[in-house]
Amino acid sequence: MNFVDGLKQYFVEILDAPMYIMFFSFCASMIILGLPKEWKNKKTILIEALKFICLYALYVGLESFFFALARMIPSMATSGLLFTASFAILPIAYMYIFLKGDFLHKTVKASLFVASLLITSEIGRSLGFFVGEALPGNQFLLLISRVAATLSLPYITYVVRKYDLNRFGRLPLFHIIIALTLSALLVVVSLWQNVLTSGYMTDNEAVREAVNELTVRYRWLFIFISVVDIVLLVLMYLATYFVIDSRHKVTELEVQSSVLAVEKEALRIDIQNREELMKIRHDLRNQLSYVSVLLQEGKNQEATDYINSLIEQKSEFIDSFSCSNLVVSGIVNLTLTKAKIANKKIKFKVVVPPKLPFEDSDLLSLITNIADNALENFKPSDDNDAISVSIVTQQDYLRITSFNSVGEENIKAKATLKTTKTNRGHGYGTKIIKNIAKKYEGYVTFTIENQKFVCDCLINMNHKGVKNA
Repeated sequence: MNFVDGLKQYFVEILDAPMYIMFFSFCASMIILGLPKEWKNKKTILIEALKFICLYALYVGLESFFFALARMIPSMATSGLLFTASFAILPIAYMYIFLKGDFLHKTVKASLFVASLLITSEIGRSLGFFVGEALPGNQFLLLISRVAATLSLPYITYVVRKYDLNRFGRLPLFHIIIALTLSALLVVVSLWQNVLTSGYMTDNEAVREAVNELTVRYRWLFIFISVVDIVLLVLMYLATYFVIDSRHKVTELEVQSSVLAVEKEALRIDIQNREELMKIRHDLRNQLSYVSVLLQEGKNQEATDYINSLIEQKSEFIDSFSCSNLVVSGIVNLTLTKAKIANKKIKFKVVVPPKLPFEDSDLLSLITNIADNALENFKPSDDNDAISVSIVTQQDYLRITSFNSVGEENIKAKATLKTTKTNRGHGYGTKIIKNIAKKYEGYVTFTIENQKFVCDCLINMNHKGVKNA
């Protein structure tokens, strides 16, 4: 058959009412999947309606082209397989062009949509044959049976839209491999069922009739398998979503726990600083009175020496650090005060811009946990030994590095950073650091070099996030 005859056959014999309804369902599903969050204004509705009309026209035109092309192929198996597979071409192109998200997110959605489309189409086709053979002449029931499964596709895409993986910046590779593998397997199964139940397995007429007779007898089984496939596919997607969501919530809880601990520590330090200020205020009265007495008695040199001794005194708790980023300045100041209280030396090198593309809570939790773990595990080698913490930008990354001396027992055991605190809520420092690094497409390493423990963390500044002031 030539190309023109194939087009005529498509529009005369193939493109019937159920096909029009199926194309409607396919296009509506794509529109639902790609709807923006704020879509209820008139402009957005008009744009989506125009997209639907264009998709519908494209579907009718493309399928006529692929059917005519398929009819030019002598092998019926190849011809039938090509036409069935062509249903997935337009959805794949649409999703990679219009859907939001990175390549991996789009791939997961495209694989799920294509598998759902082919399986529901196969259910409708097999159910149509089943009803046509059982109740010949009932055109209305035949129509309903052919499109019923396909009309569930918009609901499936609604579920995917509601439980959207785009809310997670990073997808666990293991779960995504499982999802893609299952989708690909179900696509192959649906295509195989289509070829088998259509008698396309061979061009031999006698063999095809025998295959048709066998598939007619067990068509209900193929329908049942297809229904199980689509249910399994949806459950797999939901399971993937909820597993990733659970991991995300655990990370958030760990960060919140870390932030709460920091806030409690900050409150304790603030109370101590206030007490110190009260002492200074009280002492200042006495000191000024003493200086006043010395001056009144004409002991100017003694008064001068006393004032100089007061100037040289250092506050026990209050330190001040300032850089262009207020959040980082606050974190560094808090850490310096904690180090002062713990009687440990810590030095900071900070080179950061005024704004960073990370959530403040994540930045606070990341830097605080790195610094706190260094303070807890610090074993100074001499009186001049100090912890060194660097917070700098390097090209597209923010790099946070800490160096602290450790004891011989840690070196022999090749220890990693572990808190020594026993109260509830501690012990998550290393895990929180790793999880935040993963969230921002970075990485972290823990090593021992020259009797110093080194934590080296990089997070991607091109990751989209909430900028801190």
